[in-house]
Amino acid sequence: MQSNAKNRFDANKRDIDELWRIHEEVAGVGAGRKHGVDVLNRAAIVFVTACWESFIEDLAVEAFDFMLSNVPSADKIPSKVRDQATKPLFEQEDSREVWKLADNGWRALLSSHRGSTLEKWLGHFHTPKTEQVDKLYEDLLGVKKLSSQWHWQGMSVASAAEKLDEYVTIRGNIAHRTAHDEAVHKNWGTDFLRHAERLVEKSEAAVNDHLMRVCKKAPW
Repeated sequence: MQSNAKNRFDANKRDIDELWRIHEEVAGVGAGRKHGVDVLNRAAIVFVTACWESFIEDLAVEAFDFMLSNVPSADKIPSKVRDQATKPLFEQEDSREVWKLADNGWRALLSSHRGSTLEKWLGHFHTPKTEQVDKLYEDLLGVKKLSSQWHWQGMSVASAAEKLDEYVTIRGNIAHRTAHDEAVHKNWGTDFLRHAERLVEKSEAAVNDHLMRVCKKAPW
């Protein structure tokens, strides 16, 4: 089984397959420089980034909801998440606020933390680079440096993060300036998609392992 977030990623990336079909209709197949397809090449970078961004958001929400529903007790919640969730409570001048933690009140408190954290990160989550992803997953789930799991044969953690950030930067240039300093090639889009697919695989596995440790139960 795989997460709902991964299922949605797989569905979303079909739009990129359609983009390549249009690319072939316009420019044909075979070697050589293609003309009149730069807009399609740029669109591919934007689409892949959107697929990656949606996956990161979806997985974070799905994982948090699973953790809240299946964690046996408050003390099993990662300390980073507990600290983030209770900080606003203990900043209140009214000492009676602490009683909100009684009984199952901690679940309601964590639900509130979910909303505030998602608003904080996802409300402005338009540059899903390594640093932003790591911070979101640590604040919401207690996952320490999710990107530390982004490695495979021939790809180090540092290289995987750098590659992602470079492509997301290109996406930003395209989205905000409608162009990039140099021509965008089709193989950039195909390379970015392959990279995103590996990051999705590694991220899903890391979050699965984290939830297994916290909840003693497989999330998917």
